[in-house]
Amino acid sequence: MTNDTGPNSGSLFSKVFSRATGVVVDAVDPDTIIDQVDVNALMDRVDVNALLDRVDPQVILDNVDVNALMDRVDVDALLDRVDVNALMDRVDVDALLDRVDVKDLTDRAGIPDIVRESTGALAGSAMDVVRRQIVAVDQIVERTIYRLLRRDPSVRPTAPPALEATMGVDADGRGQLTGHYAGPVSRILGVVLDSVIASFAFLFMVFGVSFVLNYLFSIQLGTEWEGALLGLFLAGLWTFLYHWVGIALAGRTIGMGVIGVSVVARDGTPISARRAAVRQLVYPISFMFFGLGFLGMFISPERRTLHDAAGGSVVVYYWGDRPAEMPAPITKWLDQHGAEA
Repeated sequence: MTNDTGPNSGSLFSKVFSRATGVVVDAVDPDTIIDQVDVNALMDRVDVNALLDRVDPQVILDNVDVNALMDRVDVDALLDRVDVNALMDRVDVDALLDRVDVKDLTDRAGIPDIVRESTGALAGSAMDVVRRQIVAVDQIVERTIYRLLRRDPSVRPTAPPALEATMGVDADGRGQLTGHYAGPVSRILGVVLDSVIASFAFLFMVFGVSFVLNYLFSIQLGTEWEGALLGLFLAGLWTFLYHWVGIALAGRTIGMGVIGVSVVARDGTPISARRAAVRQLVYPISFMFFGLGFLGMFISPERRTLHDAAGGSVVVYYWGDRPAEMPAPITKWLDQHGAEA
C-alpha cells in the first residue's frame, strides 16, 4: 500500500472537503433548521448583564458617525409619531413648579432691576413734562414783565458766572436751561409745596408727641396761650430746620427738588451752611408787607428775593441727572423774538 505524502495530497483533500461541504449545504434547508430553534429558550440562556459588561460604549460611539446617523433620521416623521397631548398629560406641572425657585429665577434674569429702572424712568418722564410747562410759563411771565418795565429781555443775565453757558437746543428742539436763573412761577410753586410738606410733617409730629405723652405718661398738652406760644415757636423752629438742613446738605428742599430748582451761591458754587442759615433767618421777613420781599424774583436781573440778597444766594434750574428743559415751541418763540430784538 502506497502512502501518498506528495505535494498534491493536500490539494486533493481540499477538493474532496469542498465537494462534500457543498453537497451538505445543498441538502440542508435553512428554514427547517431555523424553525427547529427555540428563540425564547435561547434568549433565556443569554446573560444580558454579562453581555453588556463586555461591551465598551466608548468603542461603539467612536465607530458611530453621528452626522450620518442624524442625516438618516426623518425628524418630521419622528415628531408626527409623538403624541404631544399624551406627553403633556404625563407631566406633573405642580411638582415641576414646586421645584422652580421663582425668586432666584427673576433675580438672575434682572427683572427687579428692569422694573425699577422702567418705573423710575416713567415717573421721571412724567415729572419732566410738568416741569417743562412750568418753565414755559416762567419764560412768558418774565418776558412780559420786562416788556412792561420797558427793558430788553435779551440783555438780562441768564446764569451765575460759574454756571454761565449759552442756552443750547437738543435734537427735539427743546431749550436746555440747567444752571439758568429760575423763574418766579417755579419758585412760588416750590414755596407752596414746601409749606404744605413742612406743615403736614409738623402736624404729624405734634399728634405723635401728644399721643405718647397722653397715653404713656398721662400728660395733657396745654391749650392756653402758653401752649399756643410754645406751638408757634416749635412750628417756626421746625420750618427753619426743614429749609436749612435741606438747602445746606443738598442745595434744595423737597419741594424745590420736585419742581426742579436748587439754591446756589451767587457765583454759582454750592451754598455754605452759614449762608443757608442767614437766608432762612431772613426768609420770614420776605413775607411781610404782602410778600414785598419776593418782588425781586420778578424784576431783579438775577431773580433774587430779599432772603437771597441776605444769604448771597440765587435759585437756578436743576433736574438732577436729567437736563432742565423748556418746550420746543417756547424755545422757537424766544429765538424768533430774540432775533427781532
